[in-house]
Amino acid sequence: MVYLQDWLPLGLVVFGLALLAVAYFLRQKAENLRDTLTLLYQLNQKVNQDALDFFEQAWPILKRAGLAEIQADIFWFGEHQHKVFTTYKRPGNKQQIQLEVDDMSFNLVFIYPKFYAADSSWLTLIMTTFVQILEQDLEHKHAEILTSQKRLERYQLFVQHEIKNIAQFIQLLSEQVVSLQADADKLNLVNRLQNTLPIMSERAKNTLHKMQQPLHEFFVTDAVSLNAIISEVLAMFELKAQLKGEQSVFVARPVLIEVFKNIFGNYRDHKNDNPNLLIDITPLEADQGALVTIQSRFEERHLDIKAERMFEPFWTTSESGLGLGLFLTRELLNQVNGEISFSKLDDMMQFQIELRNLPSL
Repeated sequence: MVYLQDWLPLGLVVFGLALLAVAYFLRQKAENLRDTLTLLYQLNQKVNQDALDFFEQAWPILKRAGLAEIQADIFWFGEHQHKVFTTYKRPGNKQQIQLEVDDMSFNLVFIYPKFYAADSSWLTLIMTTFVQILEQDLEHKHAEILTSQKRLERYQLFVQHEIKNIAQFIQLLSEQVVSLQADADKLNLVNRLQNTLPIMSERAKNTLHKMQQPLHEFFVTDAVSLNAIISEVLAMFELKAQLKGEQSVFVARPVLIEVFKNIFGNYRDHKNDNPNLLIDITPLEADQGALVTIQSRFEERHLDIKAERMFEPFWTTSESGLGLGLFLTRELLNQVNGEISFSKLDDMMQFQIELRNLPSL
């Protein structure tokens, strides 16, 4: 006869082994969790807290952690990208997350494996961390832009200070001219002006050069030839192009010059001696403006160009650029009811600029 006390030692051994197995399993899961979170933070540091790069490069980490799929609609400074990262795992529960800061937003859908109950808490913690890092990166980019705006404000204060100094100089000079009576004093003043006027003239010239165009110049009634404007800017940058079409638009000439300078300046800044530019000008419906299409050959060195980044401020692949040209171009076009977009078409890169006639005031 087998008694309970005979089985007790064996039961205790089995129970002990089971506890050890559970402890080992939990320890391994904890280590995997720690390693995964560490990889996410390390990746974010590697990409310098860049939200787009972090999102794209984090997928292998999330895939290894057990996620089945990510669907994302990314809106990045006016550009939209739909991206999907997936595995062959059977889809299960979905989780929707929306992150939005200023002109940047991620509409995310996380799809978990159908059978993941045992790992649900671990995977949920990993995805929560991923979302928090992504949100921090958006806030970081927003803070960077605000900081740059503060710098621009300080720059405007500098311009105002220069204008004040020039105005004070003119006022003082006027008072001296009125008060002087003796010929000797007048001669001394002329001698002093020979030294000071060139300096003040240069300061005035630089200040005027840096100031923005007056607002009223954005609203004009004169038609401007796009063919002439584009040809002028191409010659300015010593670029050759096949220019097709002709159309006049009711948009201020200074605005058009600045727009095409920023666009064609990219080819100069990237040291492309032969961009093979194809430019087509076509009228909009009902003669309401024009559509300008600029195409260039897609070269191997353009592989890293991302359409969603083209209008992002302070992002550039040029050694000499600041990453503001296309961003300012879009902002400028917005003020005159225009639009600009960028796309890749097979072996071609393409800008499209829609210019709508401004109403007469």
